[in-house]
Amino acid sequence: MHIDVAFTPAEVQNIANKVCLVVDVIRATSTLAVIASRKPGRLLITPTVQKAVKFASQQPVHPVLCGERGGLAPDGFDFGNSPREFVDADLEGKTVIFTSSNGARAIADVHLAPHVFLASFLNGSAAVEAALTRAYCDHLDVLVVCSGREEKFAIDDAYCAGYLISLLLGRIPADKPFTLGEGGQAALALVGYFRDAEKLFRESGAGKAVIEIKLEEDIPFLLQKDLTQAVPTLILRDREPPEHGFSLLV
Repeated sequence: MHIDVAFTPAEVQNIANKVCLVVDVIRATSTLAVIASRKPGRLLITPTVQKAVKFASQQPVHPVLCGERGGLAPDGFDFGNSPREFVDADLEGKTVIFTSSNGARAIADVHLAPHVFLASFLNGSAAVEAALTRAYCDHLDVLVVCSGREEKFAIDDAYCAGYLISLLLGRIPADKPFTLGEGGQAALALVGYFRDAEKLFRESGAGKAVIEIKLEEDIPFLLQKDLTQAVPTLILRDREPPEHGFSLLV
């Protein structure tokens, strides 16, 4: 098994043999983990506000619209992209549509992978376990894919990727050989170098943007480890939908 990190979706190659763990830690994949834990009946993710609104207008029962542009909920949306909004949200059995500036695009970019899981600190252990299980079962490699910020490197995603790599390496049995790519090594080194994760996140581009819109309390919240076991999982057409499955609206 080969384990690696792509610091932007543009770096991803040979996707057909990879289990992908997508990370947009500030904030899409963190928020989606909390949404999934609220047991929606159907979860749809789309890269554009227009598709979300159009789909919603065509449904007999109006879906719950969630997400952001410029960090805040678009006009007419029920929720934004703060994971704290969803902790007690009543989503059970409902159709939820989510869109965001970076995370939703990154998810769409890797949707042709055999398996796609959404990961963050909030569900890191469960996400890593799901990825390793599928990788061993289907003889695939594991790739952590950072969403990045405006299609460029984002240190917050890279740091979270390093954390996930550390979890992955800790769960590989001693008798199972693996290789760790240079991206994975670099992400792991970031975790060793930066000792104050909250300070790093506050000083990152995404963190500063969250603070600017007065949602800085999101930062310590999304740094909590294993708050939920819910792992949003892309539903494959030829398989039974997973418990926390989502579909793409493209």
